[in-house]
Amino acid sequence: MLNLLGLKQEDLANLPGRLQEALAALREDMACLKDQLGAVQRTLEYEFGRPRRDLQGHDPARMPLIAQVQVEGEARRIDVTGLLGKPATRGHIVNIGDAKARLWFTFGPQRVGPYILLPAAALELSFALEVLEVSDAGEGPAVVQFLLQ
Repeated sequence: MLNLLGLKQEDLANLPGRLQEALAALREDMACLKDQLGAVQRTLEYEFGRPRRDLQGHDPARMPLIAQVQVEGEARRIDVTGLLGKPATRGHIVNIGDAKARLWFTFGPQRVGPYILLPAAALELSFALEVLEVSDAGEGPAVVQFLLQ
């Protein structure tokens, strides 16, 4: 009966092994595709400033965090997550004083800085931020205003 269908018993005996090989090849291809899609997503997030998907986005019904900080001497630490209820994903920081300001940005275990913000300069926030640290750069008191969402 199998001969009438064009199948041989050897082909049927080898079928489970061939199916397992085909499934293993498909799994490898899917793993490669997942890696490629992840790389594309990371590139887009880096280039366009899009936060990770697990971050809560901006809710227009919530008021943004608007504050002004004057520092002289020691650094001041602003817990953005505590004040906003979520990490900031957009906004801007402006040095409205006459002296340079040093900024440090913290998200999770990563701390980046110091970033020197010149007088009358602004910095657009296009990354996730949990804690902002502000200090003067030794030229006198620094005044920094920020709007974060």
